[in-house]
Amino acid sequence: MSVKIVNQLRDSGLAQFDPGTGSPFLSFDFFNCLEQSESIGEGTGWNPLYITDPGISCLYTFIKENSYGEYIFDWDWANFYHKHGISYYPKLTSMIPFTSATTPHFVGESSRNVMETYEKFYNENELSSSHFLFITESEKNFFKSFDYIIRDSFQYHFTNKNYSSFEQFLSNVKSKKAKQIRKERCFSDDIKLNQITGNDLTAEHGLEMYGFYLSTIGEKNAIPYLTQSFFIKIFERLKNSIYYVQALRDGDPIAGALYFYSDDCLYGRYWGACEKVANLHFELCYYQGIEICIKKGLTSFEAGAQGEHKISRGFRPVKTYSAHKFKNPNIHSAISKYIEDERENIDIIMSQLSERLPFKL
Repeated sequence: MSVKIVNQLRDSGLAQFDPGTGSPFLSFDFFNCLEQSESIGEGTGWNPLYITDPGISCLYTFIKENSYGEYIFDWDWANFYHKHGISYYPKLTSMIPFTSATTPHFVGESSRNVMETYEKFYNENELSSSHFLFITESEKNFFKSFDYIIRDSFQYHFTNKNYSSFEQFLSNVKSKKAKQIRKERCFSDDIKLNQITGNDLTAEHGLEMYGFYLSTIGEKNAIPYLTQSFFIKIFERLKNSIYYVQALRDGDPIAGALYFYSDDCLYGRYWGACEKVANLHFELCYYQGIEICIKKGLTSFEAGAQGEHKISRGFRPVKTYSAHKFKNPNIHSAISKYIEDERENIDIIMSQLSERLPFKL
């Protein structure tokens, strides 16, 4: 059967692939929740394309009319295009929508036949550029072989050194920093924390988390990419890949944080609060995540994009990668040089940040 390009999940063949204990973001259920909740699709700026060789490989990508929700920032490139009277949009972007998590971009095999079909579509349509964001280390050479430029970025990740408990983790942290962390974890007796997963999750928890998500969006004057329906659906269909950490005051929910997890990694995604409580953000978004990571024996915890304040709380700067191609050869060459210079600066910054890690020698 030949490779085909479709824009409906039901025709993608994605349901044939069982991610098992792999990334929850690559599951049919996750994409289906995005599509059925209308978080992606017409009018959202994320118009999906699936390039599929049924039973062998499926590559997911999106026709984008903007750069919102991507976390690998290319606004300077878009402005450069605009300044020179060239259209930057539409473009192709392959990543898990609104999710700054490293994942494979092929479900199944990394197929050259599928990639060649993708490249043919890219070249034959009015698309300025092609982007694969948060690629895996093993995908770098694959995309290089198709003349993509590899761009370095970095995030902050917690690495689980086979800790048996949070206290054992703290025993590896310098005493002054460990004391600060313990102090940040102290709350009044009327505040309780719950870690909820599996069959204990309910649609009401999804509605609750959606409300907290909106509170963060409003505080940051950001865009609410995800709909209420999305939260309800994932709390039902991906309950065995989710942790919901809930903070209550006198039994009433005041804050929540949403995590996804695979067989080896925890992903911090969204948080929000209807009441300001000192250090509650650190507790729900970082310390509870570290506890879950240790409890489940996961190797790492990706706490999302940005935030130098994560360093003093045990998160290390870790390289992430993306792959880019530009149809205009002069622009492709210019941005390639830009990325080379950027890489040198990132290496310097990461070295400086690593010197601030709180761990004992």
